[in-house]
Amino acid sequence: MRLIAAALVIVAVSALQAEAAVKRYLVGFDSGVSAMERSQKLAAMGARALETIKTQTNSNQEFEAYLVEGPEGLSSKKAQAGRSTFRMDVFGASDVAAGYGGMIVEEDIRVKWIESAPASFQATPFPNMAAVMGSLPKFAPVAAVKGELPWGVKRVRAHAAWDVTEGRGVKVAVIDTGIKADHPDLNGQVVGGYNAITQSEQDGAWSDDNGHGTHVAGTIAAKKDGKGVVGVAPQVKLYGVKVLDAEGSGSLSDIVRGVVWAVNNNIQVANMSLGAAFPSDLMHRAVKFAAGRGMVVVAAAGNSGGSVGYPGAYEETICVAASDSDDKLAGFSSRGPEVDFIAPGHYIVSTWLNNNTVSLSGTSMAAPHVTGLAAIAIAQGARGIGGPDGVMAALKKASKSIGLQKEFAGHGMIDGAQQVE
Repeated sequence: MRLIAAALVIVAVSALQAEAAVKRYLVGFDSGVSAMERSQKLAAMGARALETIKTQTNSNQEFEAYLVEGPEGLSSKKAQAGRSTFRMDVFGASDVAAGYGGMIVEEDIRVKWIESAPASFQATPFPNMAAVMGSLPKFAPVAAVKGELPWGVKRVRAHAAWDVTEGRGVKVAVIDTGIKADHPDLNGQVVGGYNAITQSEQDGAWSDDNGHGTHVAGTIAAKKDGKGVVGVAPQVKLYGVKVLDAEGSGSLSDIVRGVVWAVNNNIQVANMSLGAAFPSDLMHRAVKFAAGRGMVVVAAAGNSGGSVGYPGAYEETICVAASDSDDKLAGFSSRGPEVDFIAPGHYIVSTWLNNNTVSLSGTSMAAPHVTGLAAIAIAQGARGIGGPDGVMAALKKASKSIGLQKEFAGHGMIDGAQQVE
């Protein structure tokens, strides 16, 4: 009996170990790999397909990735066969991605994308609502808001463009923690959205339970009504694309799924105030395809104080660093040759979950200023002249140096008044 019991224990433990050893991966294939070959390759790897994430288009410009389950170390086994690999030791895992034989395999790793950690884009650990409200008096500068005009919106002179355009009708996605659409300053501004975590487009599925996405959305498009705050482009159409949960965490597949949804829904500008210290070939592919379909992607540079993170480091994004109210580079802001512009990111007052406003700092707060300005450029016809490249050209033309070196500020700070001259 003891031998039988011991055997049963061993079997049970082995079953648990086997179950624990199964992980999720994202797999991408080169365009020349046929559907049959894809199935054969997945089967040979011992992978079970769970979902296909793909763009909806009849053109040659497509994106497709498979979310699969497979044995732990799937990609490192392939790497041992001599294929290319990169390491992510910062997360305690190695060889999580491998490219070989016309395909890419990446572990569907889950991390916090907006908190102060190696994958951080927030200057300080992201606070809960009570903590923010309790500390607000000592954090909010005296001149943070004049009337309803936050200092950052005023600094980029977005209001100088409003006699000509407020970005009316431009479709802008906030790829983040969602948006609190019933906030008084956002009520009527948000016209739709998607929860990439649950894969739902139902009303409320993409509601914000963190606050970060709502803060970003307010800087882009809080309405001009003489109350609260106003955004850079107060007449754009906002879409909340929820890829992060209440803790600011998300899987790589959630981010990719959110980008692909934006492409499929003809979003014109996407704000990505999130990021990680590691590159992802499949996230890069998704961003490339988005740009190829004409979507402008604006991304935060990062808050490491060091090199630019991802997706901000990808060539296809408009990468934004953060300035303070003295036009200096904020100490937390990442910097490098990938930076395209600098924008206010220090003590930025914007919308929050309690239907009020709070002041936060980070390149997460800088990027939406440029997103709003990109929408103004598109409303002026810039996207119709060369797609994302046309928008970049218009923003560069309207930018001015603020005396900082290029790796800190890129082409400088965009002046909304210059966009409509």
